[in-house]
Amino acid sequence: MTLRTLAAVALLALPVAASAETVTLASDMSGATVHSATVDMSVYWTAKGDAYELTAIYASRTDAEDTGRLVMALTDGDSVSFGLPGHVGQMFTFARQGDAVNVVADASAPALVAMN
Repeated sequence: MTLRTLAAVALLALPVAASAETVTLASDMSGATVHSATVDMSVYWTAKGDAYELTAIYASRTDAEDTGRLVMALTDGDSVSFGLPGHVGQMFTFARQGDAVNVVADASAPALVAMN
């Protein structure tokens, strides 16, 4: 093998940073953690009538004081996306499809401004 070939193989073996991480919660009280560039978020849901009550607890990777808890009700077909204060470029999407909830942490989201 030539030096050029070895360098190419070594480059391909390097880890590649993913821009989004997705978890699927397929049953009541199942839980998981999604990771973005600056936030870790643990999520689970419980059935509340026709809705699933999703709880998300998040913590900043760089500031131990930056934590929070979100609770939302999702019915079949619901989807919501938002960012967290102080974490520009991080987008979280929660979507219910049938008996499952998908949670996506996207670290490549553009900064958007909402004006009412």
